Amino acid sequence: MMDEGRGSEIDELEALIQPGREDDLRTFLLLLHPADVADLIREVEPDTWAPILKHLQPEHAAVLLSELEPNEQEDFLKQINQKALGGILDEMQTDDLADLLQELPEETATEVFKQIPSDDQEEVRELMAYDPESAGGIMQTELVSVLETVSIREAVEAVRKAHEDVDKIITVFVVDDKGRYVGNLEFQHLVFSPPEARVSDEMEPKVTEVTTDLDQEEVARIFDRYSLVEVGVVDRAGILRGRITADDVHEVLIEEAEEDMMVVAGAPQAEPEKVYSGSVLSVAGMRMPWLLSTFCGGMLASLILQRSASVFAEVVVLLTFVPVITGMSGNVGSQSAMIMIRGLATGHVAQGDVVRNVMRDLSIGLIIAAVCGTLVTSLVSLWHGNPMIGLCVGVSLAASMTTASVLGSAEPPILERFGIDPAIAAGPLITTINDVTGVIIYSFVARMFLSGMS
Repeated sequence: MMDEGRGSEIDELEALIQPGREDDLRTFLLLLHPADVADLIREVEPDTWAPILKHLQPEHAAVLLSELEPNEQEDFLKQINQKALGGILDEMQTDDLADLLQELPEETATEVFKQIPSDDQEEVRELMAYDPESAGGIMQTELVSVLETVSIREAVEAVRKAHEDVDKIITVFVVDDKGRYVGNLEFQHLVFSPPEARVSDEMEPKVTEVTTDLDQEEVARIFDRYSLVEVGVVDRAGILRGRITADDVHEVLIEEAEEDMMVVAGAPQAEPEKVYSGSVLSVAGMRMPWLLSTFCGGMLASLILQRSASVFAEVVVLLTFVPVITGMSGNVGSQSAMIMIRGLATGHVAQGDVVRNVMRDLSIGLIIAAVCGTLVTSLVSLWHGNPMIGLCVGVSLAASMTTASVLGSAEPPILERFGIDPAIAAGPLITTINDVTGVIIYSFVARMFLSGMS
């Protein structure tokens, strides 16, 4: 539901785009952050965007364009003239330009590329050559770098010359005579160090660096591990190629979270905007394969139950506890999988620690299974007045939960080892495997108990 404040802003915007209120519209837009303008224009028809975009400052329009979804960016470009577009693109960072071109249809991207200032075209082309989900794909080439042999006075002059072209100068990157990244010069050193001092004497050695081919998720882990706000990106020879800032990593975290949620929702290859705004048939097609895999698993479990019909026919009441067995083991398996996936994603669990973590989860699973198994044994024995039935259900539940716990924690690292996104383990795969193993264990235990009772 839209809040009243946002609703009143939309009403005001719609009133201000009328002819004769240009000055009021310009003032209104200056008072808003470009991200808020993006939210507002989504609520009005794209064919009314022209007067809004016309009165935005180029630097604000550049941020607005970066905030929009790909389909909205196309609408934006249709409403802006070529001269104004050139000014807007000139205000954008190279990483944002590369992202924009990769999201647009090829024909539109070609036309937009022609409007990019010639000084930036080569850098944008270089960024587009990297994998979009690598450090090279999310870095920006705009930065301030100085040789370690220069003086503080020369470093200050370099910052002054670069401040109009480089957005958010956080630190000065220091390189050696071969262009290799060696450290950073903080702003306090520029201010308080003697002008004649050498940069090499005042700089902080680099804490870490990332290579252009490093996966963006690993970049996010490095930012978290070292509490960074900025990091240098180098090639295999150690040559400084660009930088990644905290806001770039923030976007990565949101993107990865959306991808993981799409996997959990059963649409691992789907783009979030297509899930929410795509056609009914296309969204159904995304989700159907994973539902079919669950259906196949359910049919397999049913086939196992049918094979065991002779066992359950002797004590029909045992069939009523199948949902308890599969449900409890499924929950335990999902919990274990989620904990392991989280550990792998955050770096708390490395591939070398997998066996130790699986054994630890086995111990936890045994404790939980023992408590639940004992409780179920007691309740079922009192309910049906037959301790053997209670023991049969309790042992089956405990064995199923223990097995599910081990499988849930072991499957994600196995999937990762084979290059499969482990987030998939949180969806239909875990559910299906746990249902099948639960039914197999229950059927086997029931057969053993009934043999002993006869």
